[in-house]
Amino acid sequence: MDKADTCKLLLVDDDEATLSILTRNLEKLGCEIAVADSSESGIEQLEHESYDAVFTALCVRKNGGRSLARWIKSNAPQTRCYIVTSWKGELEPELLHLDGIHGVIHKPLIFNELKSVIDFLETK
Repeated sequence: MDKADTCKLLLVDDDEATLSILTRNLEKLGCEIAVADSSESGIEQLEHESYDAVFTALCVRKNGGRSLARWIKSNAPQTRCYIVTSWKGELEPELLHLDGIHGVIHKPLIFNELKSVIDFLETK
């Protein structure tokens, strides 16, 4: 992605509060945002539009975030996928990698953590 380009993101979550916080913070970072409230809706958007990355809830309606990540890995491999979760348990890095997940962002959301992900995407 060229530095002059806007980072184009798809946010997939059925929690309006999380979507609102993510959208507000990512727009502050200059990102272009699209939203979906289920993995099924996210897939529909991915079939018609390309994104630099998808931020999806681990638990989201219609198949869940890991299923969505596997779909992205198979059908839109240029798109990076990040899981957003409040889960405090261990998420095995090897399994996340196999699912096509590039990183985990833990709640509560921290602006600098989001900024680090966007800074990384902008170097691609």
